[in-house]
Amino acid sequence: MGKLGGFEMTAASDLDLILIYKADPAASSIGCEKGLSTSHYYARLTQRLITALSAQTTEGILYETDFRLRPSGNKGPIAISIERFIDYQATEAWTWEHMALTRARVIASSKDFNKVVEEAIHDVLTRPRDSLKLTNDILSMRQRLAFEKNSKNLWELKQTAGGIVDIEFITQYLLLLNGARHHNIFSTSITAALTNLSNTQLIAPNVAENLIQAFHLYQGLTQIIRLSIDETFNPEKASLGLVQLLLAFTSSPDLSHLEACLIEKERQIREIFVSFLGEVTP
Repeated sequence: MGKLGGFEMTAASDLDLILIYKADPAASSIGCEKGLSTSHYYARLTQRLITALSAQTTEGILYETDFRLRPSGNKGPIAISIERFIDYQATEAWTWEHMALTRARVIASSKDFNKVVEEAIHDVLTRPRDSLKLTNDILSMRQRLAFEKNSKNLWELKQTAGGIVDIEFITQYLLLLNGARHHNIFSTSITAALTNLSNTQLIAPNVAENLIQAFHLYQGLTQIIRLSIDETFNPEKASLGLVQLLLAFTSSPDLSHLEACLIEKERQIREIFVSFLGEVTP
């Protein structure tokens, strides 16, 4: 899920994961003093996986892992059966969970089970949608994030108005809105999905290109900053070396020019967001 699913991991990204299994719910494990039920066995397996992925090395933690996107979030079991996954997505999942599902891809599985999971995801994403409910749900989610994060810093490239989240929400909105009629538009990559939407004439080519260019700009700047410092970029405290890297990446003559370009780009992206989903009122 997330940036791992979208092939867009940055230097500081965690791993958004869901573990799905298919097994007889009445079976129990063998080979130990006390057998484990199917659900307990896969819960233990998942905990082992988390331990392995988040191992402490001499360079720090290998990966931060996040399983909160699983059905029912922290309230649900850490590993779920395919039957429960399908039922939850069909009857209980919120719109934002289907938004997250547009980024889902299978990264480890047997060939046959891979196909089962991919078909389950495809069935969810291509279901007909109530356009008004979809719009209201996504706008409400964006307003909630704006209230919680409350960022007016143009260098908060993910959460700021016209930043990465706006681009992701626009893309996910268009995918879910049109998925029932256009099964070929889906991609876990934001830029590839926007290209598909443009090719299918579901978004104007110039608008898609603007979103793609902005996404590449934000991602590139984010990579440089996160490789260099642990906090949000502050021009007044930034080292000369970091500033020079940012200027070289954007071919900007100076930081004032780069910030002016960012302000204009974020304004353009927020205008596109409003044109599709409406005003954000945190």
